[in-house]
Amino acid sequence: MDNVISDALIANGQAIFICPDPQQASLVLVAGESDWLQQLLPQAKLNQAFNLEEQSYFLQDFLIDAKALWGNSVPGQLNSGFWTEALDNHISLHLDAKAIKTDTNNVLILTNQADAYSQKQKTLQAARNILLANDQLQAQYEHLHNKLLSMINTSHSVNNLFTPVVSAVENASFGVIIFDAEFNVIIENPAVFKTFEVTHFARSTLTSPSQIMLKLMRSQLPEFSRLIETSASWNGELCWMKPPHTLKWLKVGFYPVRTDKQTLSNWLFFVHDISREKYLLQQNESLSQQDVLTSLFNRSAFWQYLENQVAEEIPFFLLYIDIAQFKQINEFYGHNEGDQLLIELSRRLSNLIAPTDFLARMGGDEFAIVLNNIDSLEKCKAFSQKLFSLTNQPFYTQEDESYLIGLKVGAVSYPHDSLQPEDLLKFADLSAYSANKKTRNAIQFYSQELKEASHRRIDLEQALKLAIENDELLLNLQPILNLKTLKIEKAEVLVRWNRPDEGIVMPSEFIAIAEKTGLIVPLGKWVFNKAAEYLKQLERSDIQIKLSINLSPMQVMDSSFFEFIKSTIERQQVDPTLLELEVTESSLINDYNEVFNLLNSARGLGLSVSVDDFGTGYSSLAYLKRLPIDILKIDRSFVQDIATDANDKAIVMAVIAMAHQLKLKVIAEGVETQEQQRFLVDNECDSAQGYLFSRPILFADFVKLISSQWQSS
Repeated sequence: MDNVISDALIANGQAIFICPDPQQASLVLVAGESDWLQQLLPQAKLNQAFNLEEQSYFLQDFLIDAKALWGNSVPGQLNSGFWTEALDNHISLHLDAKAIKTDTNNVLILTNQADAYSQKQKTLQAARNILLANDQLQAQYEHLHNKLLSMINTSHSVNNLFTPVVSAVENASFGVIIFDAEFNVIIENPAVFKTFEVTHFARSTLTSPSQIMLKLMRSQLPEFSRLIETSASWNGELCWMKPPHTLKWLKVGFYPVRTDKQTLSNWLFFVHDISREKYLLQQNESLSQQDVLTSLFNRSAFWQYLENQVAEEIPFFLLYIDIAQFKQINEFYGHNEGDQLLIELSRRLSNLIAPTDFLARMGGDEFAIVLNNIDSLEKCKAFSQKLFSLTNQPFYTQEDESYLIGLKVGAVSYPHDSLQPEDLLKFADLSAYSANKKTRNAIQFYSQELKEASHRRIDLEQALKLAIENDELLLNLQPILNLKTLKIEKAEVLVRWNRPDEGIVMPSEFIAIAEKTGLIVPLGKWVFNKAAEYLKQLERSDIQIKLSINLSPMQVMDSSFFEFIKSTIERQQVDPTLLELEVTESSLINDYNEVFNLLNSARGLGLSVSVDDFGTGYSSLAYLKRLPIDILKIDRSFVQDIATDANDKAIVMAVIAMAHQLKLKVIAEGVETQEQQRFLVDNECDSAQGYLFSRPILFADFVKLISSQWQSS
């Protein structure tokens, strides 16, 4: 027998045929069990010729190329690759074939790959298990670096870190890099040198982990400039080609660090080597382009598809989708429920898009869709309405609790908005970031005006920092009336900004910027302190009336804010029962323990708590039962049409009845007509505020108004 045949027989499950004529074959050897061969080729008998043309379709296709090989005079070989043969008796064989041309023979080798197929399936499942286990490790990693981030944020200065923080950084199992605000490196821990395989002694300016990291961010992250401009955080994956040819995959976390006044002081990077998981994906082709959790295409597959569509000059719309309030939902219900939300939304999105469209999970709670069958802005808007309809049906936890979500969508058009894939994604990201945060679902199309508005936000951010530091803001008060007595019983404190070089900046503009940049924390402290001063001045005028102060979600989550409240009350020597905290409904679904602790501690001091904008958020009755609150404020969007809209009437009546059953008071916002007032009185709403009674007014005018009321009573 030819040596090439002997060399080929390396395992059981192989059958070797000599083919003197391309139409005929003769079985010369079978290794191991031969049942599979009899099922595939029942005519095959040892040393007996039979006709190859009557066999499997897959084998016939392969034999076309094999005959061409055998017809040559030059030795060589040809492989079929793996295929599955379904037999009439419902048995499937997993096979491959090899054709060999030797000096003396034409050889055909068939191999039963049942064991290899089984092993491959086991490997695939093992890969999934490892990846899922890696997700759990990533959760532990996220917990550890969140703890470290918290420690650094509570330090007086990153440049002079407390010993425990330094120790945590130095001993962390993942890479940590700390920059100042201008990206000058302050700390690079030992783990990050190990990740980039650079020693302290051998590094140069260009090969330091910090510089490598910045280069990767700039080259691979289209939204990096927007993140820097807005001082935003980011989590994701980057790849690094270690010279000369070694590829590493990195899990990267990127966070701003701020001072007490929310001025940017440092940038914090966490770096974790996930090359092992990535190589495992690459070895399993079905997983390499797949998001493990949702089974959608992943970010890498999306980039390849986007670049291909641009290269082929095929017009399309790109939608970048972000789940509103995902972090809060994830934290309130738990990470497992957050995963289930992503899986369910993925299923709904998959059922919505056309076969010609492309859907990918970009990471976290972000998705991207390429709409190839949409050729106009109007059609894209129509599709977005179908997209938003997916969120009208509630999502359910494993405990059968229901909740709703919102989607923020950024949209760009190729080739109208850009010809570059990187710009398309960057513009879509910016558009999603700019989508209206006041509505549950919103779509924002990219435009030059949007880009200019982004620069406007940056300008306002810088000016707002100075306004807070230089005490350029002022407070207005809007009276809240008891609907039975029509007497002012308290007032809501509202911040205003009269910018020296511009004039009035609307609260809807600068409050949104403050919330996005973190300036809401020092701004909120300024408001609370100023309200306490007003309360003290009212006390000197023998006026005792409650002031209601709005808290942002960021303040609610600030673990140090209660101590600020307590110290301010003590310093100003005001009656805490004359202070009320207003939290938005969306604030309630932040970290439950943090929310509960703040509100419970505040009530322990004597402050009352109200829930603002009730009915517009994502909460359920569970929040009202669990959290220490006293008052519900019905959002103005339900009040404005209660005289004419049956649905709004029903909603307002239901909220009042429900609140009273829970022993809560009810305030209606945005009351502007006597018809609205009569409806609220008839349905036993406790209090109201709005232009019908008074606009927000300066403190001096409020003092005159309340003084005249007290004198007339």
